[in-house]
Amino acid sequence: MSTAALGYVLGGRFDLVEVIGEGGTSTVYRAIDRIALWAREQNPEVAVKVIQPHSKMRPKLVQLLHGEARLLRDFVHQNLVRIYDSDYDGKYHYMVMELLKGRSLAQILADRQGQPLSPSVSFHIVNAAGQGLTHMHNLGIVHGDLKPGNIFMTSTGEIKIVDFGTVITLGGPPQCDRAKAVLDQIGLLTPAYASPEMLMGEPRAESDDVYSLAVVAYLALTGKHPYARWPADEALKANLRPAQSPIISSAQWRVLASGLALNRRDRIQTVGEFVQSLGRPPWFYRLFGQRMPMSG
Repeated sequence: MSTAALGYVLGGRFDLVEVIGEGGTSTVYRAIDRIALWAREQNPEVAVKVIQPHSKMRPKLVQLLHGEARLLRDFVHQNLVRIYDSDYDGKYHYMVMELLKGRSLAQILADRQGQPLSPSVSFHIVNAAGQGLTHMHNLGIVHGDLKPGNIFMTSTGEIKIVDFGTVITLGGPPQCDRAKAVLDQIGLLTPAYASPEMLMGEPRAESDDVYSLAVVAYLALTGKHPYARWPADEALKANLRPAQSPIISSAQWRVLASGLALNRRDRIQTVGEFVQSLGRPPWFYRLFGQRMPMSG
């Protein structure tokens, strides 16, 4: 059984009209929702993620796909891509999502060929992604795989987090037995953006997403990975330290460096604190100091 061909009507409802993304385990299509079309809705287009049936990891991928949909289909937030449902039509397991038009942060950075984004754009992206993560954390969920490829900027400038294949409840173990051994094997864990604790299979915490978001922030502000793309557990063993960014204030650098800490105990613990502190202008610290209360 091959990947669904264009023109196939998935589940008797979704006309597959264009491939918009493809990886080793799944294909994402732009599709027309026939029910929405018949109801004369303004926008009948959706995105549909289809598990490639020939994948050796298909049983685990199917479990993750439907688990992701059941966990997140009731989550509504302006900075999270909307997941509508998942299903199986006898041939293909699939998930139906909001269709986004624009580019991923990975594509934006690749086009810049190592040149950083401006601080204002960087802070906008980090703050918006942080708002989405905070919403997830408030509902007891950790993302677990935040990276430039999973942050999307729409054509109207909105920021959306996409791809939730590794989400798990706070304090719970990774969905597979060992994060590094299994999630990486099926392409659902990205070692260059995962915290040391995730790579070592420890229970999830909000600070895991803080670390990933801090790596994204550093990359946006400098054009470089803070640890030269070394996995965090190896960077910890090698005692690596990220170079300070010259385009942000010393106080902001202390915030960013705390987010990048390779020991959880040294890291800012919540995404909310991280994005608020990082986004404060230099004059704030001059007037109030580094430890000004967050409220007010």
